[in-house]
Amino acid sequence: MIKKKDLDHILALHKAQPVGFGYIDIIVKQENVRQLIENLVSSGIQISTITWWEYVDSFPKSSKYGMGGPKSNFYDGWFSELCFGEDEINTNKKDDILKIIENKEIHFSDGEVVRYNEQECLTPALWLEVPEEWKNIQQ
Repeated sequence: MIKKKDLDHILALHKAQPVGFGYIDIIVKQENVRQLIENLVSSGIQISTITWWEYVDSFPKSSKYGMGGPKSNFYDGWFSELCFGEDEINTNKKDDILKIIENKEIHFSDGEVVRYNEQECLTPALWLEVPEEWKNIQQ
């Protein structure tokens, strides 16, 4: 099992931001997703769920799709939670996880479709299976 300090280092290295104090909803922009997942999987970390967020590139610019969320610790903007469309992950194979992310489409009730591979604002957040008592260092 990976040590907590090593996990915290991996998250900071890839500009991955936990929401709250634990290790669920680790928001990571598209530019860092592949390497983060590769590091997590190779370190033995299980990803259980992916939730979806919108990255808004400046503050206080409004979110188009999301409900609200934290200011980014690494970028000028902020993240807004979409509150639906989550994906349960039943594999620890890097390529399978990336396929789920990279093929993501979210369909809104007004008919609009947001696709991961077309809209840079669509941002995954990873739920990591780690001991419950672990608290991230970013809070």
